[in-house]
Amino acid sequence: MDLNHIGVTNKSEGQALQFYRDFLGLEKTREILLAPELSEQLFSLSQEVKVLVFEKTGIKVEVFISDFHHANPNFTHFGIMLDNFSEVIEKARRSNVDIIMGRHKDKTVYFLKDFSGNLIEIKQKS
Repeated sequence: MDLNHIGVTNKSEGQALQFYRDFLGLEKTREILLAPELSEQLFSLSQEVKVLVFEKTGIKVEVFISDFHHANPNFTHFGIMLDNFSEVIEKARRSNVDIIMGRHKDKTVYFLKDFSGNLIEIKQKS
């Protein structure tokens, strides 16, 4: 079994482009307008929804543009393996991307938060 894609919600198209294209370096490959009928059938939301698709080798992220808010706590996240972990951390600091770090015993876990609050766990490739 292979993972096909990840779907997340973002508050605005501009924020999605700024994070997924400009910060993570994914290419915007498609833009879809999900018809209200299909949106209702799949997500119980009877309105047209814009979806931006971002890709890079091995990863595809569908970003649904909506003002939907997750309940707290929200455990929803996805994880990516980085070739250049320390460079991404430094770029996050320069770009005002929130970095969340959790420590327990000898383990440290890192997350980035996109501009709509979605969590992306990051790890260094071995």
